[in-house]
Amino acid sequence: MADPKGDHLYVNLAASEVRRRLKGFGHGVRKIQSAGKNRSLVIHTATDRHLDELKAVFCDVKVSESEGDAGP
Repeated sequence: MADPKGDHLYVNLAASEVRRRLKGFGHGVRKIQSAGKNRSLVIHTATDRHLDELKAVFCDVKVSESEGDAGP
């Protein structure tokens, strides 16, 4: 099975918590994957205002668009 196309957003939360926060959110969220202990990868197609709203959901945790920047 191929991975969905889109941009990556790394979040310092467990995948289950990210799914809980984004339930019913929409805004181009394609898939949520685990990226290690207490780290998740959100694959999305959000741009501009929708991307800002997506990041605002995680305003209390570290969010990064590249894997190396979202370290502990």
